[in-house]
Amino acid sequence: MSWRWLKPVPLITTLSIVVVVTTLRLLVNSPLFPNWRFLMSVEEDAFDWRMRGLYRSQPPVASNLAAVFIDDETLKIINERYGFSWPLPRQLYGRMVRELTAQGAKVIGFDILFDSAHPRHTNTDVTLPNGQVLGSDEFFARELAAAGPRVVLAVMGESMMDPATGALVWQPLLPNPRFTNGVRLAHIMSEADADGITRRAVAFHEDTGPHRSGRYWMLGLVMAATELGMDLSQAEIDRGRIVLRPAQGPARVLQVDGKRRFLVNWSMTWNDPRLTKISLEEVLDMDAARQAGQPVTNALFKDKLVVVGSIGTGNNLSDIGATPLSKETFLVSKHWNLASQLITHQLIKEAPLGLEIVLIILMSFAGFILTWVARPWLATLAVMATLAGYLALSYFVFIRALYVLPVATPLLGALLSCHFAAMAYRVVFEQKEQRRIKGIFSKVVAPSIVNELLESEHLSLGGAQRRVTVYFADVRGFTQYTDEVQRQAEEYVRQHQLTGHAADEYMDARAEELLATVNLYLSTVAGIIKDHGGTLDKYMGDCVMAFWGAPQPNPRHAVSCVRAAIAAQSAIYRLNQERERENQRRQAENAKRVTAKLPPLPLLPLLRLGSGINTGMVTVGLMGSEDHLFNYTVFGREVNLASRLEGISGHGKIIIGQGTYEDLKRDDPALAAICIPLAPMPVKGFQEPVAIYEVRWKPEENPPRTAGA
Repeated sequence: MSWRWLKPVPLITTLSIVVVVTTLRLLVNSPLFPNWRFLMSVEEDAFDWRMRGLYRSQPPVASNLAAVFIDDETLKIINERYGFSWPLPRQLYGRMVRELTAQGAKVIGFDILFDSAHPRHTNTDVTLPNGQVLGSDEFFARELAAAGPRVVLAVMGESMMDPATGALVWQPLLPNPRFTNGVRLAHIMSEADADGITRRAVAFHEDTGPHRSGRYWMLGLVMAATELGMDLSQAEIDRGRIVLRPAQGPARVLQVDGKRRFLVNWSMTWNDPRLTKISLEEVLDMDAARQAGQPVTNALFKDKLVVVGSIGTGNNLSDIGATPLSKETFLVSKHWNLASQLITHQLIKEAPLGLEIVLIILMSFAGFILTWVARPWLATLAVMATLAGYLALSYFVFIRALYVLPVATPLLGALLSCHFAAMAYRVVFEQKEQRRIKGIFSKVVAPSIVNELLESEHLSLGGAQRRVTVYFADVRGFTQYTDEVQRQAEEYVRQHQLTGHAADEYMDARAEELLATVNLYLSTVAGIIKDHGGTLDKYMGDCVMAFWGAPQPNPRHAVSCVRAAIAAQSAIYRLNQERERENQRRQAENAKRVTAKLPPLPLLPLLRLGSGINTGMVTVGLMGSEDHLFNYTVFGREVNLASRLEGISGHGKIIIGQGTYEDLKRDDPALAAICIPLAPMPVKGFQEPVAIYEVRWKPEENPPRTAGA
């Protein structure tokens, strides 16, 4: 079966991967395909890795951020000092607002929801300097009204189905109306990704219920808007972005998704040393001193953007979750991270979908090309280097420019997928090609050459012009021996009156002996050819044809061929000596067998080898077809001459042509020195007599040369 039609498969596979990965990217957030979110989970992990790197580089942050914390120690001190426990009476927050306002805080933002009124208790009442007694909530409301819009109270809420319209609306949970006189409102809600890590913030929630309207921006954005003089009501809200224009300086552009979420630049932790932070009881102490006529001289919170929040350990005390910087932290830190990134203009930008698709295409073809043009191990190294290089680039670009290059789809979905697909193709189909090549050459060249051929990156088995050396070796005397064996077998059948199956069995046995004899001589020559790096072309009856210089190049192919011919003649010579000794043993045995009236043992034939060698340009390649017999062979004028030289070589001689002799003189002068020129001989198919040489291979034919000879 032909596999040629599979050649375009890797390219088609690459294009298919591009389509599939792009489709996955488009549908990754679709509820119809929840299991396809794997790519985005990898993308989110890559973002966390880069975010941690950014934090370690200590990027610039706003210098006027502050926090008033309520922690376990604060609650303990307040309980011991005032007898109050959680939830704290509102009058404490009122005193805090009074002190922060007196110090000149620019924003006092609460990460605590005051959605209900507390029952009035005598022990929580506040007596004013004029003797007026106010309840805890009344005092808090009074101080909030006095502070005015510098105070931002928290809003929470949830999405729910409107029973009247059936539409999904956001229902806010607002502060008690008695606290909202003159203050601003902002939402403080966190929204984690599917893996529980908070990476994004919702720019604003919109109350779209009937008879209601309102837009509640994130607390951190409200703080930054105050610092920059931005009017959030004039925000330009387009698809995919929100543009905020400060009183001075460039516009701040938030890239948002369909839920109005944008990436948070987590450059600060909840206890960041660059953050001005103090506990609630310390602010209360400052207020008490001020009310006693001893105000603090160092206004710690002047022009500060202050977040008031709880970092206690109780379940109802604080908002704890995971961020890219920590698996467990206080999420109150999101407010000053949001404020800081707008103030310092350190906004994170995400690559658009169009660029991501371009990267998917580029990485797909990179994986395909790298895998296709290089050896498998080198291709894998190249792909891994490309992957590492892209990761390093994405890291560098994020640290330097806060630009998020996509990682999951270009690398996992495209680069590695195409690499593994191309590798699978090579394993499945190139292994088939290698088995085909190995099947062709394993019986005609040495195993080491087969392995070298399989490892070659540019092996061409098609027709090509090559300069090679061709070798013909013919077993002399085999035809006469065949005739003699046939005659003796027929004589034996007549003498012993064998018929039918018995006659056939005897004739087959003699034919088997005949074949074993010729195979012995031919296999001896063939083994030497492969040992000397030659390509065994074919057997032609009792003749062997081989060549050197293809399919693998060999600049000394003439030397290799002649040395192989010498080795073959020497091996046949030794083989005949062994057979001669065996014949002597059989003759002695036959004398005894005659006395015993047993048939004599046949004597082993002693055959000789005639060799013809020629060097020149030939056509080399595979002859045949996939559906029939394949043969890797050579043909042309120089091949014919080698065959003719074998025909005139006689018994036990090696005859070479002029081309071979010239190569010997260049590559191995010592070998050329044992070549004896003969008279030019007319050769069938050649108009002029050709120059020929005999290679004297027997030791006694090559006496040592004396000095100066």
